[in-house]
Amino acid sequence: MSTADSPSFTEGPAQPSTPSVVRTSALLYVIGAIIGLIGAIIVLVALPGQLSAAQGQIDSALQGRNTNGVDVAGITTGTAIGIAVFSTLLTLAFSILTIVFAQKMKQGRNWARIVLAVFTFLQLFGVLGSYGVGALHFLVLLVAFILSVLPTANVWFREQKALRTPTV
Repeated sequence: MSTADSPSFTEGPAQPSTPSVVRTSALLYVIGAIIGLIGAIIVLVALPGQLSAAQGQIDSALQGRNTNGVDVAGITTGTAIGIAVFSTLLTLAFSILTIVFAQKMKQGRNWARIVLAVFTFLQLFGVLGSYGVGALHFLVLLVAFILSVLPTANVWFREQKALRTPTV
């Protein structure tokens, strides 16, 4: 059997290749997820120094005052550690989801593009965090979002949806 006689696995409508703006957007979303993880690591590394500084401020503020047996420093330290751990776990979850959804977006899934747009908007709340890394994180995600909604990308996502929609 010659190659001309062999069955073709590409029958049907040709799959349009992923536009460069969508590939670049997906890559930037992955880079943004990595930047977010780096920011979370920076927060965890800086935490002991921040706790020490906070302890000093608490000690000087409470000097000579009766706290009625309440361990204010312990409560403050525990709360700070809890918030840092929670925010790190949240960043890890969002980073993993961002990477997964970026791959889905690259495969032409418009819903993933919408979810990533929501993630980008939510990053506004973290702009001031992570010692400036939050702002860089947001800027990378913003550029990724803009690329994902350019006219070329919009046309491609519509074509991808049409290819998945069964014809009757």
